[in-house]
Amino acid sequence: MKRAALLCPFVLAACASPATETPAACEALARVVTEAGTVTSATLVRPPTKIGNVDVAAKFCRVQGVARPSSDSEIRFEVWLPETAQAWSGRFKLNGTGGYNGAVPYARLAQDIEDGWVTAGSNMGHDGNESAAWTLNHPEKVKDWGLRSHYYVATAAKALANSYYGQPVRYAYFEGCSNGGRQGMMLAQRYPQLFDGIATGAPSHFYPEILMWLAWSGKLQTPVAGRPAVLPPAKQQLLDRASHAACDAQDGLADGQITNPRTCRFTPDALRCTGADGPGCLTDAQLAVAQGMYAGMRTSRGVLRYAGVQPGSEALWDPAFADDHRYGPFIGHYVYSKTSPPYNWRRDLAWDEEFDHIKAFLTPVTAAPSPDLGAFKARGGKMIQFHGWSDPIVPPTGSIAYYNALIQFERLKSRTQRQVDEAVDNLTPQQVTADSLALGGSIAGYHRLFLLPEVGHCGGGTGPGAVGGGFPEPAKAQRTAQNHAVGALMRWVEQGVAPEAIVATKYNDAGTITRQRPICAYPKVAVYNGSGDVDSAASFSCAMQTPQQTPTAPIDIHMIQNSLRQRAVLGPTR
Repeated sequence: MKRAALLCPFVLAACASPATETPAACEALARVVTEAGTVTSATLVRPPTKIGNVDVAAKFCRVQGVARPSSDSEIRFEVWLPETAQAWSGRFKLNGTGGYNGAVPYARLAQDIEDGWVTAGSNMGHDGNESAAWTLNHPEKVKDWGLRSHYYVATAAKALANSYYGQPVRYAYFEGCSNGGRQGMMLAQRYPQLFDGIATGAPSHFYPEILMWLAWSGKLQTPVAGRPAVLPPAKQQLLDRASHAACDAQDGLADGQITNPRTCRFTPDALRCTGADGPGCLTDAQLAVAQGMYAGMRTSRGVLRYAGVQPGSEALWDPAFADDHRYGPFIGHYVYSKTSPPYNWRRDLAWDEEFDHIKAFLTPVTAAPSPDLGAFKARGGKMIQFHGWSDPIVPPTGSIAYYNALIQFERLKSRTQRQVDEAVDNLTPQQVTADSLALGGSIAGYHRLFLLPEVGHCGGGTGPGAVGGGFPEPAKAQRTAQNHAVGALMRWVEQGVAPEAIVATKYNDAGTITRQRPICAYPKVAVYNGSGDVDSAASFSCAMQTPQQTPTAPIDIHMIQNSLRQRAVLGPTR
């Protein structure tokens, strides 16, 4: 049943809502009972104040609590509520977090509370930084982090808002990037009843593959821990300049941006040194690293496992991402519980033999690959998915593959399981490309994908990337339905206006806008109008791409099939 839209003239403005029950005082929220949770504190906070080294300018009710769905669980959460019903927009937003998290995202909560949201976040079940030490001998904590924390925080936040204002949340939203994007996918697939709108950036929803990719690409770039990377930063810059020289102008405009890297025919072979190593060439070892990064993760016999990076991303390659006790050790700690001798992923991880086992072990708790968003769609849910083309951590091919898997799922869902399996096994590049361009309408009512040229993992890079939703936040003046992923999502959910484009913004160090570009709902792409300022979004229009501009490679087929074959991966949820 469609709910009445809020009567707010500005999409992020607060508006008053009449109470239907007697509201509770802030301190009384300490008595609210939540599922598997306990409220430990409820205090009215008056500005100016600083929480977690973040300045907060709004007056609000700060609720702290802990959820314990298992004996080893400790999901510490906070829910911030605008002081009065008049200051509340009627909306609730839960904030996801990247990496292993381990802390409440206070900066996000501070912005949300000033914008009139009931807002919440958590430590995802453990305290700490990017070290994976917390995963050793704590499978329930991994389950909290990977699967269920957001369920308990969201249900607690809704109960607290209902008690405090005397009325329920009207619209519930989620935003997150990277692991937070994976969380958004998880919520749409396994907890479809919780959120009306989900903004998911650079999602690591194929999490076992991403974990293995980070280890694989880390070892490719730095075979020996502690030694310099095979491809030093100066050579990464060399590659970056070469790929841009080859591909920047392919879209008809030489502007420092590769608009669609998939049409780029750049190969690093021309940079091979013909003699001694020098600043303008690549040694055989350096060339092998570059070729491996583009080609993607493969077995020793060349079998594809996961997509590689796109041309134009070279300056952002991180050879140490799996190190520092992070993603490589996660495998040894959680999958193998190895302590003696200490797990050394460079030495102990055998990709060929262990990939399938690691994937099967991790998938139930960490992966969100299913294209079956039927329950989320049926309740009117909307998802905006966005990804930087230059992302080397979670390669953007995964988001394009998911888009195409959604289309194929809609095309095939009325068939028998056996018929679906046969069709999936026999997918062809021609079929996928044709359907991507012709059948996008089958998913456009609940899913939109946006790709950002020259933008790295959850931001960074040289292109305009401030769109919010876990990417860098635009300035408050740009946090509108036209320039902001969450703002566009809100207008879609509440007014039924689906986003065709979102204007991404680039700022200099002084906070001045240096470039704005529309990012268009895939498979459309921004095209220069032929005149006007190339740094102004008004000089560009969205145009449908051709089959030649949306090629389907073998790795695309592999990843689409991977998603479709996991269409039943929708549980457990507790």
